[in-house]
Amino acid sequence: MNKAEAISNAVMSTKFREGIKEGRELAKIEVAQSMLKDNLPLETISKYSKLSIEKLEELKREQE
Repeated sequence: MNKAEAISNAVMSTKFREGIKEGRELAKIEVAQSMLKDNLPLETISKYSKLSIEKLEELKREQE
């Protein structure tokens, strides 16, 4: 493998990992939004979604 291929592989690997991370975050948000619609306590949603109370309050405001 030459230097250009190594750099290309590293960039692609980084983009892939970033995509996975972004997908996980979006999944957390979708679950939290469903829980918010069911009027579950923010503390409970935070516990299971691993999202901060501040983020949940933001999502709740967006739903209104």
